[in-house]
Amino acid sequence: MQSGEYLRWYARSALGIGSGFAGIGAAAAALIAGLPFWVSALAGLGLVAATGILSLAAGWGPRQALAAQESQARRSRAGRLAEAAAVRERIAALRIPDGQVAEAANLVVLAAGEYIEACRREGSDDPLADAAIGEALELVGLFLKEKDEAATERRFGLGDADPFPDAQGRVASALKEKAAALRERRIQIDGGLPAASRMAVREEIE
Repeated sequence: MQSGEYLRWYARSALGIGSGFAGIGAAAAALIAGLPFWVSALAGLGLVAATGILSLAAGWGPRQALAAQESQARRSRAGRLAEAAAVRERIAALRIPDGQVAEAANLVVLAAGEYIEACRREGSDDPLADAAIGEALELVGLFLKEKDEAATERRFGLGDADPFPDAQGRVASALKEKAAALRERRIQIDGGLPAASRMAVREEIE
């Protein structure tokens, strides 16, 4: 971890925040005692600096900085997974006419669920998989839009203003590709092992 990065994460850590408040308290106490402002400010900054130097020398600072970095990474990962799960639910909730697209969309929902579950279990995530879920929703949206437009054109005897040849087959094929990508990324995360095998590995490690 570079020095600038270390200072940034240390300042966000519990120790860094605590030393900051302690410094403010020391400066306030010095002011109350009647010391000049610049002396009070130096006292506060000196306490913060001393805490930082001692914590670095003792190893507390790096551990605190790393903990703050990992905590932020967990929050970011949880946010991305929550968004992916919400998109998956949107796909599952869409009313898709029975056929190839409906079957392929169900496959995406299944694969996305397996991927999200693996991420939560293994403490990981994959931007490519997250993107695949979002792209699957867009594909289903394109198909449903085409179905609506075709229904309107038939109802009013209009010509096809925006032809989409073999919409069902093409969208279904693209959705299956997204499902396959999700399965592949999930295997990269958990190794593709069944639940019983994963448990056996964990028990052996422990």
